[in-house]
Amino acid sequence: MDTHSSTVRCSSASPTTDAKAPSPTVTLKGEMGTFGLLFTVLAFTAPLGVVFGFLSVNISFGIAVPIAFVGVMLLMTLFALGFTSMSRQIPRPGAFYTYIGEGLGRPAGLGGSFLALSTYGFNIIAALVFSGIGVNNLFTSFTGGAGAPWWIWSLVMLGAVWTLSYFNVELSAKVLSVLLAVEVCAILIFDIVMITNGGPEGHSLTPWNPVHLVTPSIGVLLLFSIGVFNGFEATAIYRDEVRDPSVTIPRATYLTIIFLGVFYAISSYSLILSSGASRAVADAAAGPAEMMPHALLTYIGAFANQVIAVLLVTSMFASTLSLQNILSRYTHSLSVDGVFPGRLAAVHRRHGSPHVAAVTVGAALLVIMVGLIASGIPESELYGATSGVAFYGMLLLLFLTCVAVIVYFRRHRKGVSRWKTFVAPAISALAIGFALLTASLNMDLLIVAPSAVVAALLAIGYLMVAVGVITALVLKRRGSPTYERIGRRAG
Repeated sequence: MDTHSSTVRCSSASPTTDAKAPSPTVTLKGEMGTFGLLFTVLAFTAPLGVVFGFLSVNISFGIAVPIAFVGVMLLMTLFALGFTSMSRQIPRPGAFYTYIGEGLGRPAGLGGSFLALSTYGFNIIAALVFSGIGVNNLFTSFTGGAGAPWWIWSLVMLGAVWTLSYFNVELSAKVLSVLLAVEVCAILIFDIVMITNGGPEGHSLTPWNPVHLVTPSIGVLLLFSIGVFNGFEATAIYRDEVRDPSVTIPRATYLTIIFLGVFYAISSYSLILSSGASRAVADAAAGPAEMMPHALLTYIGAFANQVIAVLLVTSMFASTLSLQNILSRYTHSLSVDGVFPGRLAAVHRRHGSPHVAAVTVGAALLVIMVGLIASGIPESELYGATSGVAFYGMLLLLFLTCVAVIVYFRRHRKGVSRWKTFVAPAISALAIGFALLTASLNMDLLIVAPSAVVAALLAIGYLMVAVGVITALVLKRRGSPTYERIGRRAG
């Protein structure tokens, strides 16, 4: 692919001036390969943060976490069959926004785009808050002092990712690749030590036995297991910035799913070994936050805990940068279609990046962060609420996309097998729908707050969908050309 073929020039013309002709002035530029894209989306998932902070929570709901991750890996692979089929049939960026619009109609597509914006928005706020807490704890542990307020470090983190998002995505990909490689190596060292040592009780097949999945808490276990796979779907967002999208996007999507499934299955087994299969669930339930630090201190030493504390910060930086890039591209897509102001669709002449959208997203995040800091909400509560809403929103997006894939290919078979276009997405929709229902009934596990607050936060995702649908219907009623462009039909 000629790198100059997709070079774009900024234009003051609004992308809504012609509802039919694609505008070459708003196409992003990049030459990411499969592994560059793979590292970019893996960074979003923050593997070290998951292993250090979430695996113990999973284990508290049952011993069969490793085999659960294998099952979820297979489930996400089924989802990806339909998802990547859509990416091949619809050669436009926008991911959830585009695919939901193609399958369920423009109003639902715009609703999905608003849901995606809010979901990734809550996700990056959660990552910024967690980063601030992590950096503050890191300095406190080394200096023994009281440390600075957490929000100072959160704002520093925001400034760093805000700056990097202005440039070509390949710069971000290089930074993310290095950070991801370091954190993965750290976890692999822990896994190797534990599997070699065997822990207090030695190796056990119990965590790998599917029989142990059949428990009253299977819904919650499935819910948390699906949740930590968030991020693989972001491959399609970078369609204009990769080499040979029809090959690169499916490859990166499947590799991400397989890596996460195998990685989390092995790491959860290693964590279970650290306590012993007979005690792991009780230890995780009694103190999920202490399970991994205790394992590191016991089997590797105090130095390992300090190294992990540093890598947690870099892991959250990588996740925050990836999320900033995703939000910038969703904003760019909506601007290309004319839903947002056309000036946000401008592309940098040299970097090929959505620089105006990136600056705008960073500014919006700064305003939100300042508002949240001024509210005085404790950082732990703020993190729990924002991550819970993001978690729930992603489940809803995945479910809507499954339905959209089925509906789209019912109308447009185009030679794609029924297995990819109906059976696999239907199985995915049922499983993800079950997880969504479980989350709805157990939202208190995601968000610790009064029931009225939990209900309000739960409603945010549905409210965003409704706002998008209503906006699209108003545009349609007015006869606006913007309505015809919904779903990146302009790109």
